[in-house]
Amino acid sequence: MEGNLNTIPLTEVLELVHHHRRSGVLEVRTGPLPLTLRFASGEVVGAHILDWEGLEALFTFPLHPKEGTFRFQPGPPGAEPPLLPLATLLGEWARVNDEWDRFRTLIDSPSRVLEAIRPKSPYEVFQGGRSVRAAAKAWGVPLLIAMERAYMGVREGDLYPLRRYAWYALRIRYQGRKGKTLEEFGRLQGLLDGSRNLGEVIAQGVPVGLVRRYLVQTLGSGELSPPGRGWLLRDLTWEMEKEGGA
Repeated sequence: MEGNLNTIPLTEVLELVHHHRRSGVLEVRTGPLPLTLRFASGEVVGAHILDWEGLEALFTFPLHPKEGTFRFQPGPPGAEPPLLPLATLLGEWARVNDEWDRFRTLIDSPSRVLEAIRPKSPYEVFQGGRSVRAAAKAWGVPLLIAMERAYMGVREGDLYPLRRYAWYALRIRYQGRKGKTLEEFGRLQGLLDGSRNLGEVIAQGVPVGLVRRYLVQTLGSGELSPPGRGWLLRDLTWEMEKEGGA
């Protein structure tokens, strides 16, 4: 079973698999963002965006994408328990999607670095600049909770977004693989020798949007596969959405 999401909505695909109690793997893609769902007897037992697994990853994927593709590959049912009953899963997925949309009106992605203007609790973790993802680890809370706190901090004037992202710290050595990158990235690839991080590359005049597009393409193709590539790709695509709508 396969098709286009502009013909059959994702929710209908999920309900169809559930209704027929199918087991196997559903691959979904909207733009450069992939989602893999594992089903057992019609229930979702696993979900991941590349190496980012679980409900946290699943709920960042749009439940109602306007375009994209899907493909279901039947397989034997496993012994894993459902993540949630499907009706509950869909309701929570929709709710969290709405929350992400609200928080992203002020903060384009959890990789955005914020600075504390008034470093009062709980915003002292942002002193010197820190991403929302790093703040979530420092607070020991789920990413969505950290994003809500950061959103409130920006809205109330306790935090402000800096013009950099957590992925600026990445050091990438271009391996010279041909056929997987576009000609527009030639100048950028020449700077990717591992001696400088992406923030330093951008400081040398390479546009942020160009670096972001390069990362999305190479992460999606598998040319780059650093740990955390799933959440990194999700953050980059969020940032591209905001960049495109600006």
